[in-house]
Amino acid sequence: MPDDLTGGIAAALAGSAPAGWARITLTVSSTVLADDYALQVQLADGRNGSMVTPPEVKDGFERLRARMYEPGRGTWFSATVELRAGAAPEFRYNYDEDPRWWPPLHPAAFSRDLEAFPRDDTHIPPWLRELLAEGEQLEQQRTPPAVP
Repeated sequence: MPDDLTGGIAAALAGSAPAGWARITLTVSSTVLADDYALQVQLADGRNGSMVTPPEVKDGFERLRARMYEPGRGTWFSATVELRAGAAPEFRYNYDEDPRWWPPLHPAAFSRDLEAFPRDDTHIPPWLRELLAEGEQLEQQRTPPAVP
């Protein structure tokens, strides 16, 4: 049973879909500094359709990400919603795997995200740990040493 936020996201997607849609898949990758929305539409006749991600869907996912924050565990890095005509929407969330941004985000995007949605050390996956270390190194290179 969808809650008000996921139900609103699904309704906004379905309401913006082209006539004759059979399946809509939206994958969202998100940090506090950047979002990416990859949308695929399949029509009932098997052709690909097109549509634009509605603003209320983007707003809904931003709010959903904040709502799903778990102290110590963090929140999801990517989520997928799949709509099939006549079926209940399916939402999947990725808390740990690299969302594989293309082009890659600057490591600061993940540092800021960790500040906003803290994780315990045990919930920082290796790929994120590497990016955080890279970001720290870049920050040290950018900041001139203090003059005595």
